[in-house]
Amino acid sequence: MKVTINHVQKSSGVIRKTTHHGVAVRVEFNPEELTIIRERHLEKDVVIERDYPSDMSANAIHKHENKGLGKTLLKAAVSGTDSLHHHLTINKLLKGEDVHFFSTPLEAKAYEEELKEQLTLLKAYIVGNAEVEQETASFEL
Repeated sequence: MKVTINHVQKSSGVIRKTTHHGVAVRVEFNPEELTIIRERHLEKDVVIERDYPSDMSANAIHKHENKGLGKTLLKAAVSGTDSLHHHLTINKLLKGEDVHFFSTPLEAKAYEEELKEQLTLLKAYIVGNAEVEQETASFEL
């Protein structure tokens, strides 16, 4: 597993410019890891639970939260169930670079640290799902 993390910035707003600080992560899984992910159906597992990104307007958040059942099902059918929430899943990492924006550089740095921690755990999780031990263990208590 090869991980690349970059910090990016973008501005929004015409009159009142707001700078959003983003953390972009790209994970390249090796063939063994990809095989384990697909065989064990780990694609939908959540790596990090996260809130709405700071570059999403209050109106867009309100719209996202109050979608009707028809729109929700259509979006899930077209874009996949990952598009219904903002959590970082293994599937989002498989698709390529994922960028999440924050209001301050401090929040972005904290997210980067959490990301490093969780990706280390993800590696162990994938390896742990490889195969069940074939040996019998015996011990005394």
